[in-house]
Amino acid sequence: MNTQRPSFEKKDMALSSSPYVYLPVDIPAYTVELTHRDPIDGELLQRALGRTLQRMPYLSDTLVIEGGAVYYAKNPLPMEAAHVAGIRHVGGSETNYHMLDLTWDGNVTWFTMFHGFCDGQGINAFLESALYHYYCMKDGVEYDPNGIRSDNTQATEAETFEPFSRQYEVSTDFAMPERREMPTAYHLPEIVPNPGGEVLEYGFRLPSEALMQFVKANGTSPSVMLSMLVGEAIQRVHPDADAPIFVNIPVSVRRQLGCEETFKNCSSRIILPVGGTPMDALPFNERAVQLRAMLKQQMNADKFRATYNMLGQMYRGRMEHATDYMEELKKPAGFMSISHDTFYIDYIGSMHKTGYSDQITDVRFLCTPAGGRSLHLNIIEHNGEFRITCLACSDISAIADALEQVIKGHDLPVKRMPVQRFTLPLTCWREGII
Repeated sequence: MNTQRPSFEKKDMALSSSPYVYLPVDIPAYTVELTHRDPIDGELLQRALGRTLQRMPYLSDTLVIEGGAVYYAKNPLPMEAAHVAGIRHVGGSETNYHMLDLTWDGNVTWFTMFHGFCDGQGINAFLESALYHYYCMKDGVEYDPNGIRSDNTQATEAETFEPFSRQYEVSTDFAMPERREMPTAYHLPEIVPNPGGEVLEYGFRLPSEALMQFVKANGTSPSVMLSMLVGEAIQRVHPDADAPIFVNIPVSVRRQLGCEETFKNCSSRIILPVGGTPMDALPFNERAVQLRAMLKQQMNADKFRATYNMLGQMYRGRMEHATDYMEELKKPAGFMSISHDTFYIDYIGSMHKTGYSDQITDVRFLCTPAGGRSLHLNIIEHNGEFRITCLACSDISAIADALEQVIKGHDLPVKRMPVQRFTLPLTCWREGII
C-alpha cells in the first residue's frame, strides 16, 4: 500500500474529534448500507456525489497532524462513488484520504465514515444529500427536500461549527450535580470482547404505528421503551443477575449547545437503570414514566454546556501544547475508560421522508459493538417500520429469542429477521502520517 501522503492545507483544530483521534488504536469503519428497489446507476450516483460536495465542500476534507495537534484540512483530491461490492478502507490512499466514502454494487449503496471526522448526524447529512440528488436526476423529478441539504440551498458557517470552540453560558443558579459512584453494571457473560472481529446481527421489525401507540400509552419515549424491553429479555435469560442492568443511550446535544447544523461530533450519553433495582416492583407503565423522567433530567442544557466547557478546555490545552503526536497517543484518552454498561442502544430515528423513500427498501447501520464489550442495539425507523438490530461479536441468540418473546408478550406484532454477519475494515486515517 502506498504510504506517500500528500500535503494538505490545514484548517481548524479537530477539537471535538479528540476522543477518537487520540485513541491508541485504529477504529473500525462506521457504515450505512442501503438497499434500493432498482439497480444503481453509477454515473448518476457520481454526479449526485459531486452536487453534494458542491453544496457541502467540507465533507471532502481530511485530517492532518501538526506536532501533537489534529486539524481538519482541505483535500482537493477527487471523491469517487466507487463500484465496489462492500466497504473500503476509509481515510487512506484507497479513498484519496477522504474521511467519508461511497461505494455501490447492484442495488446496494454503502456510505462509510471515520468517527473522528463526524458523527452519525454528519454521515446522515452526507448520505441524504447524495440520495436526494441521485433520485431527482434518476426520476426526473424535483422532489421536496424536506430538510435535506440540497444544492438549491446555501451553506452556512454554522454547518462547520466546532462545538468545543465556544465557552458556553451556563445559568447563574446552576450547580453541577455531585458525582456519585455508580454501582457496577451487570455484564453479560455471553459477550466476548472482539472489537475488530466478525459482528453478528439479530434483527426485528415492528410496525411503527403499533409501537408508537404502545409507547404513548405508557407515557414514555421510544428509546426508553425499547431499553425496557431489552432489559426484560436480559432478566429472563439471567434471572440471577448479581448487579443492576444499565443501558447507555447516546444523545446528540446540538440543540442544547446551539449548534444544530454542525456535522462534527456533538454527543453525550444518558444512563438508565432498566433492571435489578427497586423500581422493578413498580407497574410497567409507572416504571416507563419514571425512566423517561430520569432521561429528561439528564438532558439538562446547563449540564451539557458545563461539561463541554470543561472538555473543550481540556482538549484544547492538550492539542495546543502537544509537541509529539506519538507521545500523546501514550496518554490516557479518557474515551477508552467509558463504561458502556450492560448494553448500549442507539436510537437513530429515521431519515427525512421524501417522495422517493419507498424506493429505499432497507437501511442497516453497520458498526462494531460499543467499546467492543457490550451488546449494542441500533434502532431505525424507516417506511413505517421500526428496525431493531442487536449487534454482538459473539452468540447472543438466547437474548434475541427472549427479546422476541418479550415483545410478543406485550401484544406487539414483530417479525424476526435471519441472523446476518459482517466484518468492518479498520479506518486508515493515520496512513502516511505516523
